Amino acid sequence: MQLSAKNTAHPWKIALALLFGVFLTGMAATFTISSHRGSRVVDPDYYKNGLHYDQTASGAKNPGLHWSMSAALAGSDLLVRVCDAAGAPIGGGKLSFHPKRRDANQADALPLAESAPGVFRAPRPITSQGELHGVLHFTKGEASASQKLVLFN
Repeated sequence: MQLSAKNTAHPWKIALALLFGVFLTGMAATFTISSHRGSRVVDPDYYKNGLHYDQTASGAKNPGLHWSMSAALAGSDLLVRVCDAAGAPIGGGKLSFHPKRRDANQADALPLAESAPGVFRAPRPITSQGELHGVLHFTKGEASASQKLVLFN
């Protein structure tokens, strides 16, 4: 008596082949779409775009990109000068210092009052480390400028 072998495919083999086919189809679709559509993140001039952001349509909306801030400790006060690209003082804005959170008892933000056009003062915050570490944030109308600050006593 001869035994005949049935050549039947197992369902798990079919499912595995279908999954592999779906994977290959998805990868081909991904490669095709990414080769035809580009984004500024994968743009060959990505770093050039970042360096010249102020010349783009979205970057040109903020004239504060060219403003500068210089800070110093003057006695018991924190003194900050805000200037435009030409070095002229910018008055009439709001300046605040946002300290880096090291102490639980530190305030969220320290507003600085304008004492002269472009010159802002506030009592020096007392820190346990003996240094001021945070961010200065200046706004005037729609324009804004930020700068990191680290001062040692």
